[in-house]
Amino acid sequence: MSEDPSEPPAPRPDESASIVPAAPLPAEGRTGVLQGYGEFELDVEEVLREKLPLFFKALAPMPLTIAAIEALPERSKGAYMLFRGDDPKPVYAGKTDTTHGFRDRLSRHAWTVQGRQNLDPAEMRFKALRIMVFAALDAEAILIREMRRLFPGALSWNNSGFGSNDPGKNRDGQRPGPFDQEFPVDIDFEVHDFPSGSMSVIAALDALKQRIPYLLRHGGISADHEVTIPEGARTVREVLTAAVRALPPGFQATILHGRIVVYAENRDYAYMLEAIRS
Repeated sequence: MSEDPSEPPAPRPDESASIVPAAPLPAEGRTGVLQGYGEFELDVEEVLREKLPLFFKALAPMPLTIAAIEALPERSKGAYMLFRGDDPKPVYAGKTDTTHGFRDRLSRHAWTVQGRQNLDPAEMRFKALRIMVFAALDAEAILIREMRRLFPGALSWNNSGFGSNDPGKNRDGQRPGPFDQEFPVDIDFEVHDFPSGSMSVIAALDALKQRIPYLLRHGGISADHEVTIPEGARTVREVLTAAVRALPPGFQATILHGRIVVYAENRDYAYMLEAIRS
């Protein structure tokens, strides 16, 4: 017997895998059912779980450079992954939010991986996937779960402290996160176009803070103290040493694994790389 052309074709198994079958509901105030009523629900999470890793796999990684990032559509949002070198296993997965798109978030990561020991920024790659109606989806959590299932040991930078904000002075003595332990700050990192001449120590530290890819925090320094910075390219160490040595005794710059702090103190932190004292 031929199929009735008035009836829609039955969905193939792969088309209905993420669909909850229609379920007749009891008619209000009656004991029977509404024969012409059912419920259709699309399981968006299951679709993402199945499709996101496959879609990402089909994308070619791009270098994590400002030129590549600026080539992305403006204000586009979605999920992204970071890779090191040719390793197909991603080191980090994230998502944009309602105010920060791919350009903002990836530019921040491209800056964060600069000036770190044991990490070459040139080896960093990224993949970005724009997702429509993204605000309603928890694509990041789904992607993290699936990538860790598919690639044991993947996403080692997630929950490692990578990209974290300043934890505050009260936490400077705590154990550093895994990312900072593996890739501590490099104070021999070159700082270009640094202003030369005489300036206050505060101005020198603030200028340095604006030019390095990790946190520098200072406090308790009088505006009366001045330092002379010579011309030419220099390293973080050179500028920092000149600034601290221009202060009276009792100040120190402490190089922690993930940041630098300059205060009027003389102490050895439980977890520090070195200290430069006045």
